[in-house]
Amino acid sequence: MPRKSDLIWKFEYDVRKRSRWQRLLLALDQLCNVVCWNGSQDETVSSHIGRRIAAGRAYAPERWLCWMLRKLQNNHCKRALGE
Repeated sequence: MPRKSDLIWKFEYDVRKRSRWQRLLLALDQLCNVVCWNGSQDETVSSHIGRRIAAGRAYAPERWLCWMLRKLQNNHCKRALGE
């Protein structure tokens, strides 16, 4: 179990690393994962779909979404797996 000081450090690091707008978009992404994919509240849509692709269970629209996101960042869904 993480210590309280570790969690505080992680929170402060995240605030410095990402702008308020980036954190808002991340929260909306996680909300979309819960509402649309019935996924975890701590996981983004990209990560969720990346796992489905790796397991061979992704539907065509999910693969298409990752293909579109790849235009913004190479291998976006695969890179999102560890976050």
